[in-house]
Amino acid sequence: MKLPSLILCAAAVLVALPMAPPAYGDSRKAKTTQRDKAKKAKKPKMTKFDPEASPYENAVPVFQAGDDNPYVSIRIPIVIKAGKMLVAMAEGRYKDTDQGENDLIVSISKDGRKWSKPVVAAASKGATFNNPCMIYDAEAKQIVLMFQRYPAGVKERSKDIPTGWDDDRCIRNFVCFSKNGKKWSTPKDVTEFTKHADSTITCSGPNPGVQITRGEHKGRLVVTFNEATGFGNWVATSAYSDDHGKTWKMGQKSEAGKGINEISSVESDDGGVLVVSRAWGGGQRKVTTSADAGETWSPIISHPELPSPNCQNGMTRYSHADEKSKGNRSRILFSTPSKSNRSDGIIKMSYDGGKTWPVEKSVGQGPFAYSALCPIKPGLAGLIFEVNGGPIKTIMFAPFTLDWLTDGADDGKASSSGEDETEE
Repeated sequence: MKLPSLILCAAAVLVALPMAPPAYGDSRKAKTTQRDKAKKAKKPKMTKFDPEASPYENAVPVFQAGDDNPYVSIRIPIVIKAGKMLVAMAEGRYKDTDQGENDLIVSISKDGRKWSKPVVAAASKGATFNNPCMIYDAEAKQIVLMFQRYPAGVKERSKDIPTGWDDDRCIRNFVCFSKNGKKWSTPKDVTEFTKHADSTITCSGPNPGVQITRGEHKGRLVVTFNEATGFGNWVATSAYSDDHGKTWKMGQKSEAGKGINEISSVESDDGGVLVVSRAWGGGQRKVTTSADAGETWSPIISHPELPSPNCQNGMTRYSHADEKSKGNRSRILFSTPSKSNRSDGIIKMSYDGGKTWPVEKSVGQGPFAYSALCPIKPGLAGLIFEVNGGPIKTIMFAPFTLDWLTDGADDGKASSSGEDETEE
């Protein structure tokens, strides 16, 4: 299947941060030519969503490297539902490498079909910002963003990364906030409270974080990480906040040496946290749980139903069993490439809190690398994913219905027409 025609996304100016220039990047700012303007004037109309088509057929571009922006590639997409908005974020990379002097860029949509011009949420100004992890705090009605800062010249595989948070060459965690997804607060260094003192590398997600909605820790914000005392020696851990991101505490580390890597997390059925991670080197995804909402972790197991072709996966909770508008059924969605060359994506669904994954359907044949998922409204969810092949230049988004995912067996809505099916 062919990808939809790509729609040019113009980059714009956003924030005034201490680490951020007021535009895409001083002298590196891309210039708009007459040809670019002509292309913008002739861009195709937005195609109508087809609820019976695959996500690949319904996909529209959110971020496009090189279109009126200075980025060589755009990678590591995430997406959340924030009130009535969909908010997508990714790394805009000046170099085609993980630590490529990356900015964090953001785009907003009301329906998943038309996305705003990308703007800079946080500009690295010669350093690198990695692994954006957003949470929508439904109680405070704001978006919380956690990410890492790599100093200029420091790479994830560098041999001499210092531990802790005191050295100038440390990898640091920052947090900032937004009410509308466009304007962001000044990033605050929270490394001392979110990274263990003996760790060198820390990586949030890359996936959305979690707000706990039930149980004794209701309202808690949880960001899950993989940390290491050296590249490859990964463990799972977390940082959590019980005051809407004002202060943070660290969870304990999981057991080490089990191949856990890039992490996705959702709230479990009872107010805990379920983590599914990339298995370093491939194989089966790694799973651990936290019954106390990020404070401690269960033994790590491999899950035979969740393939890990050496690539990050996406995961989101679509519904809890007490949500009337979604049919009073627990559902978790999962996405991954099915092939080792990062292609032919699949979406799976669990009804029992991630123990089994009986639903599986192809996204479509073609490039498919890092991805993330989010619920949109009863019956509808969304998938954001990288289109790879050389430098990854395009991030696509596709709404899909649960009716399509389950071939009509489960529409993800209230069980009767009398139930309230309005958007939350």
